Amino acid sequence: MKIRLPRRALAIGSALALTFGLAACSGGDSEGGAAGDAIVAETAFNLKTIDPHRQFEFTGSTIDNAIYQTALEFEDGDLTKPTDGLCSYEMSDNDKKMTLTLKQKDAKFSNGDPVTVDDIVFSFKRLQGIEGNPSFFLDGVTVKKVDDETIELISKNPNPALPYILPNSSIGIVNSKVVKDNEGTTDENDGAEQFLNQNSQGSGPYKVETYDADSKVVLTANEHYNGAAPKFSKVVLRNVSAETQVTDIQSGQADVSFDLSSDQVETLDKNAVQISSLPSTRSIYIFNNTDEEIGGPTADPNFRKAVASALDYDKILDLAGENGQRMASPVPNEFNGAVPKDQAPDRDLDKTKKLLDKAGYDGEAVPFHYASDQAVNGMDIAQLAQTIQAQLKEAGIKLSLKPAPSATQLDGFRAAEQPMGIGTWGADYPDPSNYNVFVPGGSVAERVNWAEGDSTEIDELAAAATKAEGDDRSPAYAKLFQATTETGIWVPLVQPVSTVVVSNRIESYVSNADVTFDFAKAE
Repeated sequence: MKIRLPRRALAIGSALALTFGLAACSGGDSEGGAAGDAIVAETAFNLKTIDPHRQFEFTGSTIDNAIYQTALEFEDGDLTKPTDGLCSYEMSDNDKKMTLTLKQKDAKFSNGDPVTVDDIVFSFKRLQGIEGNPSFFLDGVTVKKVDDETIELISKNPNPALPYILPNSSIGIVNSKVVKDNEGTTDENDGAEQFLNQNSQGSGPYKVETYDADSKVVLTANEHYNGAAPKFSKVVLRNVSAETQVTDIQSGQADVSFDLSSDQVETLDKNAVQISSLPSTRSIYIFNNTDEEIGGPTADPNFRKAVASALDYDKILDLAGENGQRMASPVPNEFNGAVPKDQAPDRDLDKTKKLLDKAGYDGEAVPFHYASDQAVNGMDIAQLAQTIQAQLKEAGIKLSLKPAPSATQLDGFRAAEQPMGIGTWGADYPDPSNYNVFVPGGSVAERVNWAEGDSTEIDELAAAATKAEGDDRSPAYAKLFQATTETGIWVPLVQPVSTVVVSNRIESYVSNADVTFDFAKAE
C-alpha cells in the first residue's frame, strides 16, 4: 500500500510504540561489525526509486523514512493522532482548508540549507505535478503559500483525511533550490529522479551515500539534522532473500532482518536475537461476487453468511503466527473506524446448515481464486486457500481451487470475473476513508459487481460517515464497515504480523506502527 503506509507495504504494526533494551554483544561483518558505527539491514528489495515523490514501494519507503522529514508525523506510532512535524496544523470547521505553520525553523537539509515554506510548497506541487504513483495523495488539493511561515491546503471537498496523509514518506520535503538546479519541476517534465536517487535532498537524520536498486543502498548521517544525532553513522541496506537473512541474522552478519516468516523466526536462537512481532496493516479477506451469472451461489446473502459462519478462525489465525489478529471488518484494528475485533464472527456449523438450506445450496463446486505465489507478511496464501477449502468442506461447502500467479489472479479480480477467492489490501494512509473502496461503487466493490444503489442502508451509512466530523468520524465509519461486513460480500479473515528481527548488538531500538525500524533511534 504502501505507510508511511504504501499499499504494498504495509509491514507496520501496533499503534503503541515498542522500545526494546537488551544487553549488547559483539557481532556483524565489516560493514556493521563490533566497531558499532554501522547498521546492516537486509530485505528482499521492492525498490524502484528513492525519489520521494515517485517511490511507492516498501523498500523505498523504508529508506525515505530515514532521509526526509514530513510536514506532519505520527508520534510514537499512534496512527489515530497526527501530530506536528516540520509544521503545526489547523483544520477549518468544514475540513476544506488546512493551515500549516512552519514550526521547526531550525531544520536544515543535508547541504546545510534551511528548510523553508517555499521548499514545502514546491514539494507538495512536485508530488502533484509529476503524476507518479503517490500523486493521488493530494488530489483535489490547491497548495498556496500565504507568507514565509504559512501554507494553506484548500480541498474542493471536505478532506478530514489530509492530516493522516501528510506523514507519508512519499510527501517528504526536498531542497527546492537544489532539485530545480537538477532538472526538478512541478510538472510531467521533471527530470530530477536520477539525481535524487544518487543525491538525496532531505532534512532527515540520514542522506544517501550510494544507491544500487539491485543490490545495496548505503546511508550516512546528515550532519545538519536538527534532531538527536544517530548513534549509528551509517546504514547499509542489502538486497537479500529471506532464506539468506535467516543465516545472516543468526550469525551476526546482519543487524536487522525484515522478511522472515513466523516459521523462519522459530528456527532462530532466541538468545542471539530480539524479535519485534507486531500486527501489520494488511487485511486478508474472502470476496464473494454479487452477480449470479458469475458467482452462482455467492450472489445469495444466505450462502455468503454461511461461509462466514463455517470458518474456523482460530486455526486460520494460527497460520498468521504469534500476534496476528482477528478482524471484524477490512479496516485494521489500529485505525479509526475499525470494528472491534471481539465482534468478529465465530464458527457455528448449526447456523451454517440453516443458512445453506435457506440459500438452496445443493453442493455445487464454487471456483475459488487466489494468488499461488503470494505471501503476505510471511502468511502463505496458497496454504490459506487449502485450509479454507478443508474447513468449508466440513460444513458442506465445496470449493474448486483456482490458483494462479499474482498478476493473473489480480487481473481476473479487477475484471470482476471471479466468483469467490482471497483478496488482500494494504492501507495507503491510516484513515478509514481509505477503505471506502469496499462500499458499494468503490473500486474494490466493483470487482465483485457491487454497485452504488445496491444497498440503500449502506449508501446512507456511507454518506453519514463522509459527513461526520471530529470524534464522530470513527464510530460512523465503524457502523458503516460493520454493515458492509454483515452482507458477507467480504469475509475478513486475519490481520497478519509484521516481524522484524534484530541482533543483540543493538542495545535498544524502536519498532512501531509508523516506522518498522527507526534507524536513527537505534543504539
